[in-house]
Amino acid sequence: MTNIRRRDLLAGFPALLRSATVRPNVLLINADDQRFDTIRALGNREIFTPALDGLANRGFHFTNLYSQGGLVGAMCLPSRTMLMTGRTVFRIPNPKEQPGDRPLLPKTMEAAGYATLHVGKRGNTYGPASLAFQKCLFSEQLGGDRVSQSRLHADAVIEFASQKRDAPFFAYMAPPVPHDPRVAEERFMKMYDPARIALPRNFMPEHPFDNGDLRIRDEMLAPFPRTPGEMRKHLAEYYACISCLDHHIGRVLDSLRANGQLDNTMVVFTSDQGLAVGGRHGLMGKQNMYEHFKAPFVIAGPGVRRGKSDALVQMHDMFPTICSMAGVAIPAPVEGKDLMPVVRGSAKSVRGHAFGCYKDVQRMVRDSRHKLIWYPKVPRFQLFDVVKDPWELNDLSGSAAHASTVASLRAELARQMDSLNDVMKERP
Repeated sequence: MTNIRRRDLLAGFPALLRSATVRPNVLLINADDQRFDTIRALGNREIFTPALDGLANRGFHFTNLYSQGGLVGAMCLPSRTMLMTGRTVFRIPNPKEQPGDRPLLPKTMEAAGYATLHVGKRGNTYGPASLAFQKCLFSEQLGGDRVSQSRLHADAVIEFASQKRDAPFFAYMAPPVPHDPRVAEERFMKMYDPARIALPRNFMPEHPFDNGDLRIRDEMLAPFPRTPGEMRKHLAEYYACISCLDHHIGRVLDSLRANGQLDNTMVVFTSDQGLAVGGRHGLMGKQNMYEHFKAPFVIAGPGVRRGKSDALVQMHDMFPTICSMAGVAIPAPVEGKDLMPVVRGSAKSVRGHAFGCYKDVQRMVRDSRHKLIWYPKVPRFQLFDVVKDPWELNDLSGSAAHASTVASLRAELARQMDSLNDVMKERP
């Protein structure tokens, strides 16, 4: 890295962090299936998330984080692999494939002098990356039951971060919540009365057409047609798990504060992706390309200004962004974009489009305003103005006034598929 790039990388950081020998700790929290709109400070007035509210209020958040999806029903697997490798969806390794000389985030941080910890689920993630951390604790090794998972994961991070060491730490906390089965400590389950939970504006009893995979596992967690009472019950359980996780995130942050480490710790909160739980568009899962697929993305720590951005972000951008915030050189094979220029305010965005896929039945492309979803097996398109219509209730694909937008995004989708080496031969 040249001196110019080094100065730019650390621009805006406190003087302490400009030292060649002092780097911030990094705490990366990756929830499981937590939707982007489940933090109270960011607009959801039904949920209670004081720890995440604190991060959001003192830090920076992105409103448009999309995983690029995947070719399997367990969409968290490709998402977590993209995060750990910085590679795009059709270039990530398979779950058991060894990385060879391809970079992994934990190895990159270790080479830069970081002590590294993974504590999280074993399945539906890229195993070689988990094992590449200096210390790796899988969820089942922590003991306890499903109810205690958030507490046990937090305990492990607290213990690791409290150890005396000369090196900064990179801790990756990836508990298996709020993924189903959605159970939490009793006090949090009692916090939400299903009868008082509002249904989403785009609640539907069933999806209006066959999207190519309507009877996959996640969709079978509730009967068809969806009923308001059943959907409110699922939402109450979902919110309870998130509030429980939030409480234990607060414990981690309190421990860092008590140890004098919080001011020198970059905290990143995200999720592998969101999902439709609650009957959005008649759906429950993550095997679709609607806006509920988005994940939260909050950064707080030294040198991070307070603010937000609607820039388009993809999951594999996490790898280079974490490197950048830590002052670590970004490996050349990484395909993601460094988002720190947006965080610092020197750039509005780093990409013009976001891409998404699900198996061979759905493709998506989005620009700053419009989203096009393609269902090649149906076949049909949907076009939404996601700025004016964030609930995606008004399909504009058949409107003559939007024909040029459809044509432009179809061409862009084909370009994205070509550039990403999409395995599907057909093009829109």
